[in-house]
This record gives sequence, structure tokens and C-alpha cells, in this order.
Amino acid sequence: MEPDPFLQALPARTELPEAIELLHGGSGRYSGRCTVETGRGLFTGLALRLGQMPPDGEDVAVQVKVDRNGPVWVWTRDFGGHITRSRLTYDHDFGCVRERFGRLSIWLMPVFENGRLSIRIRRLSFLGIPCPKFLLPRSKTVEWEDDEGRFRFDVSADMPFLGTLIRYHGWLTSDHAQAAKC
Repeated sequence: MEPDPFLQALPARTELPEAIELLHGGSGRYSGRCTVETGRGLFTGLALRLGQMPPDGEDVAVQVKVDRNGPVWVWTRDFGGHITRSRLTYDHDFGCVRERFGRLSIWLMPVFENGRLSIRIRRLSFLGIPCPKFLLPRSKTVEWEDDEGRFRFDVSADMPFLGTLIRYHGWLTSDHAQAAKC
């Protein structure tokens, strides 16, 4: 069985912190809290709707369910009742992760350095039409393990000429690990 697409895109023998390895290691359920900040404007709102992104919120309950169906990994994110679902695969042609949100596809390249997993946007297409490089969103997305052993995330995307699209940041723990502590 092939591992999670992010693990496939990393160099062999990359040693990840336990919390990152757990979340990207297989199917599971995770719960935590996050803050969601969205950009403003008509085009920004349209872009967020196309990507099924959540609305603004402080200290939002977040749940992530990771399921595997052959080479496809389905991530279902529940931001306080707002569902964002994506399908992830490893794109052998580009050597990176392809994440699909409906008709929107984003190609992501993970890079592990200094104990953190940075995720960069390499390509984007909508309805199969590629986005020109000069309009490609910029991301400062990073994942890491905090001092409490939790999976931490800071996901962001800015678009040229539009500014901030979205930023959501917070933490997750494995629901299985939480149940085992009780």
C-alpha cells in the first residue's frame, strides 16, 4: 500500500515528529481548536466558496477525518459545522501532492526542515484550466508538533492582486489517543 501523498512527496527516510507522522500515517479522526481568518472582497469571497473554505471564527471546534480509498485519501474537515472536503493523491508526473476541492485542484510540495513541514503551492487549476504562474496563490502553510505533542497547523493562502484569501491555525490530537488517555 502506498503511504499518504505527503509522505510519498518527501524524500525517503524523512524522520517526521510523531504528531505529523500520525496524522499523515493512515486513516483516523482528529479533534482540536482553530481560528479562521478570511480575506474580504467579491473575488476573494468567490475563491473561498469555490474551495469550500470555512467562514471567520475564533476558537472554532475543528474535526478532521482522514479516510483512504486505494490511492485516494479523503480529508473531511469540520470547522464548527462547516464541512470542507478534499481528495488527495500523489501526482507521479509532478512529484507532488494533488489536492482536489470539487473542480479546483492544487498541487502541493511538502518540504521538511527544522522540525517543521512546510507546504508550498506549485500549481492550480479550475475546471482543468491551469492558473498562470503570476496569479498562483502563495502559501506559508506549516505543520509541526508542539511541546504537548499535539499536531499544530498554520494554513494560509494569499493571492496576487487580492491579498489574503484565508488563514486558519490551531491544533489537533488523535481521537483514538484521547480515548486511550481516559
